[in-house]
Amino acid sequence: MKKLKYVVTSVVLFSMLSIFAHAGELREWTSSKGSKMTAELVSKTDTHLTLKQASGKEITLAIKQLSDADQNYLKQLDEAASDKGQNKVDKGKKKGGGLPVLHDGIGAGYFAYFEGEHYIARIKANATMEVFLKEEGKASGLLDGWAIAVEPVAYKKNKLGSISGYRMKQILSHGDPVENPDQVKLSVMLKGDIRCNLIYEFSPEGLTTWMQSEHGSDPPEVMNHMMTHRLGQVLQLTDDQKDLEKMRLKVGSDKYDYFNKHRIKSTVSNDKYEVSMPAITDTKILFDKGSDKNTRLMSWKYADQPLSKGYFIRSRKGEFNSNKHKAEKTTITFKGK
Repeated sequence: MKKLKYVVTSVVLFSMLSIFAHAGELREWTSSKGSKMTAELVSKTDTHLTLKQASGKEITLAIKQLSDADQNYLKQLDEAASDKGQNKVDKGKKKGGGLPVLHDGIGAGYFAYFEGEHYIARIKANATMEVFLKEEGKASGLLDGWAIAVEPVAYKKNKLGSISGYRMKQILSHGDPVENPDQVKLSVMLKGDIRCNLIYEFSPEGLTTWMQSEHGSDPPEVMNHMMTHRLGQVLQLTDDQKDLEKMRLKVGSDKYDYFNKHRIKSTVSNDKYEVSMPAITDTKILFDKGSDKNTRLMSWKYADQPLSKGYFIRSRKGEFNSNKHKAEKTTITFKGK
């Protein structure tokens, strides 16, 4: 791997849990160049946001591409959400409020913090988890511009046969905030009144995630692991074209790269996935499904865009009647040199 020449400054984390109270409201957005668009805010990260037009088309763009007025509007939303979340954590009086957080140490501001050999994981006050790679020689100690977002989702068919996804609604019970736990177990309520236990398990080599449904049958559980970074920034990191060409997602015997073959067949399920990013790190990320044959690992991504725009690896049940929770785990292993 070539030595890094620049530091990646653009971190893109399309967490699908970041749905604001203002979502569903159409408003006019203006770019820094003066073009206008009417759309609703679907989700937002520190650097990007996703807008949905009345036609249903979703567009993701950098916040810095917006006018000063729109950027100030987004800052106000952030401040309002931060104040509301902090009140929930500090007071702890509202049912389903945010998780308490550590106030001291390296995990301050998070419910749980774990440091492995090649990664760190942080469970946020909203019960989702973010995972980063460690990298020697970086001032922050972490690889810039790359992350995994982990969250629980449940899918359910309605009477018309269409499928809806249900995300976190309430946190029902939890333990105390902790650094370097072996396991974190939370009881949560998803939208649609779906109760389940959300479990994160940690080891020096990697982590394991799974959900235990209290329904036992319908709906199936899904654990989403979304990864992304910006290819435009990666292109600045190395002069070695071979390193860039090996930036890929390996699915079974098939390989999807960041330049040409990046349209993932989402209908195909596999037992293992491998993520290689030699242009930015020597560490490889391996996904393995549990022993239950009913559980599948599935990959999915938006449209026909390069992998660096973001993609999911989902752990999902093939049938709705599986209740072998301990065999439905997804294990993520980080292999570095």
